[in-house]
Amino acid sequence: MPQVRTFQAREMKEALALVRRDLGPEAMILGTRRVPGRAMGLLGGSLIEIQARAADVDPSAPPGAPAPSPTPSSSAAPPGEEGPPAVANRHRALLALSRAQRRQHDRPSPKTLREQIDDQPNSALAAATGSASRDTPAHNALRRRLLSGLVPRELCESWLRQVPDHLDESSAHRHLAEILTRALGEEAALTAPGSRIAAFVGPTGVGKTTTISKLAAIAKLIENRSVALVTLDDARIGASAQLRAYAELLEVPFHVCGHNLNLARTLATVLDADLVLIDTAGCPINDLSELAALNQRLQRAGEPVSVHLCVAAATRFAELERILHVYRPYSLHAVLPTKLDEAVAVGSMFAAQAETRLPFSFVTTGQQIPDDLARATPQLLVSTLLGESTHDR
Repeated sequence: MPQVRTFQAREMKEALALVRRDLGPEAMILGTRRVPGRAMGLLGGSLIEIQARAADVDPSAPPGAPAPSPTPSSSAAPPGEEGPPAVANRHRALLALSRAQRRQHDRPSPKTLREQIDDQPNSALAAATGSASRDTPAHNALRRRLLSGLVPRELCESWLRQVPDHLDESSAHRHLAEILTRALGEEAALTAPGSRIAAFVGPTGVGKTTTISKLAAIAKLIENRSVALVTLDDARIGASAQLRAYAELLEVPFHVCGHNLNLARTLATVLDADLVLIDTAGCPINDLSELAALNQRLQRAGEPVSVHLCVAAATRFAELERILHVYRPYSLHAVLPTKLDEAVAVGSMFAAQAETRLPFSFVTTGQQIPDDLARATPQLLVSTLLGESTHDR
């Protein structure tokens, strides 16, 4: 897999120019965010940071074939399209709108599960981990970490059995990280091959609408794609109004396709869009008739739809199992964990993936648009579970 590289610049257009220069116009953007500028003095200032990697090599290309090089016009807007200043202005407007939304959602961070465990007496912790005398100190340290991350005990022990006894704690940690990275496999793309449509389903309140807004902003502002937004949620006025506001900022088509409207006909009105993102209403997991009706609408879209199941990263395993069970008929394309910044433990996500083998696609880490979204790379997820900083990798 191509190496992930980090680029920093004062403006988004400058950072994108660096990406294009070093990785080519087909580079994959993995995540964007603002970081403090280290050399800007006490008066503050920030930088745009982009994580990107080169496009995957075409397996059909002959051995030794050179990678396509950036064209001289790759950083300039084609005739009739808006240039970087207009894009930057829209980016700032998106950030302002998302900050206003984030203020409505801000709340104190809960005490982490690891902090709660550290507060317990040693005897209680020993009982919780259930370590055996034959285990090495390295195994016991990993066991503590995995169980505090809410990895089910049976899965935890199956992982630890793959870690050799002779390794010290640091080596055992790296060995387990490699095992989990291989087990997760590659993250899923936004759409499957041959599909231009992605739909987002899941329980109420997991952040589907905000996630779509982030993906739309990245696709339009960074990847320069033709995007259209569609919502099937005509019951919640707030949800459609939020998505409409982002569509207006991005200047992309927006359609409300209510229960009595034909989705295939709505999609036929945006045939010129190479990416269509569909928002859906949250369904209670015990409302099987509503879940079946939504699935039927997506299946009758008239063209392939890549369905992402959005679930809060902090969801407990028992509830996550139930959610995955009721959404099984949807022929899911991927799982998309949301609100990773609010999760005190993510072990249930690994347990669910071990059972279903469904890939992850993206993760969200806050309300800011489009910055708080990243590809769900195995490295990011494993480092989150094992307590490492993703920036140290």
